[in-house]
Amino acid sequence: MGKGRPSRERVLMQFTLCAAALLLVMCLLALAVFGVARAVLEEKDSSLSGENPDDGDTEQSDDGNQNLPAQSGEPTGDEPIGGDGTTPVNASSAVLGESEDMGQSYIDSMVFFGESTTAHLRSRGVLTGGTATTQVWADASNTMMLSLEILRNKIIYPETGEQMTIEQAVAQKKPKYMVLAFGVNGLSGFVGNERLYAASYAKLIGAIKAASPETTVILQTVYPVGQSYSDADAVNQKIRQLNEWLPKIAEDNGAYLVDTASCLKDAAGTLRVEFAQSDGLHLTAAAYREILNYLRTHGCP
Repeated sequence: MGKGRPSRERVLMQFTLCAAALLLVMCLLALAVFGVARAVLEEKDSSLSGENPDDGDTEQSDDGNQNLPAQSGEPTGDEPIGGDGTTPVNASSAVLGESEDMGQSYIDSMVFFGESTTAHLRSRGVLTGGTATTQVWADASNTMMLSLEILRNKIIYPETGEQMTIEQAVAQKKPKYMVLAFGVNGLSGFVGNERLYAASYAKLIGAIKAASPETTVILQTVYPVGQSYSDADAVNQKIRQLNEWLPKIAEDNGAYLVDTASCLKDAAGTLRVEFAQSDGLHLTAAAYREILNYLRTHGCP
């Protein structure tokens, strides 16, 4: 008698066995690949285990998207400290000490560029030309912020009303002195990240010097806030940290530093009441007169 066709049950069983065998082979292959990958990763980890993460040339900033050059000379804890626990601002040769009164012509030869506390030099009418002065550069909102992208931002060039980059403005004006003041805007991002603050200032100073090599750059220390400002004591502590870094930033970039913040503080290191607007951040006309007088009596050599 001839053999009949296999029963449906037998075919189904054979198919099931083949499928199970194939699945087993795939699982074994997956385990083999996983084992090889794990061995490679463990070998890589062991090769890195002795490295110091600070030995590299770059560092990731707090915002996660800035690669910054490593810098030497960071505080070691052995530096002299002042009464408030910070390195004295006058510990660097870049800091301008007391001088003879340089006169009004010295102030008139300056261009001021910074945040709102600098922009308000115009609205307070304390410079030559009053509120029509052309010595203050700012963007349309008067809220310029120091960053690695600052050269992309545009100011309103006061002599023509045109919008242009800071490099274009410096190349056109070629000021004798460029006075910069940054740090309150973006303060939280700078605190604990000296490299970001230093690299941002270096980029700005470098662009100014490239556009006008004869221009002398003067940095100002960051002004304190008053007690009416939210969490003033904590904010002023952060500001002191930035001011501690500024002497080296000035020295490294061929600039000068003038400690104008010192003439605005009370004994506790807070913005003096007579110099503060109601928000505790912005300054009165009397404060700006004090700053200009400090600049005149702490002049460039």
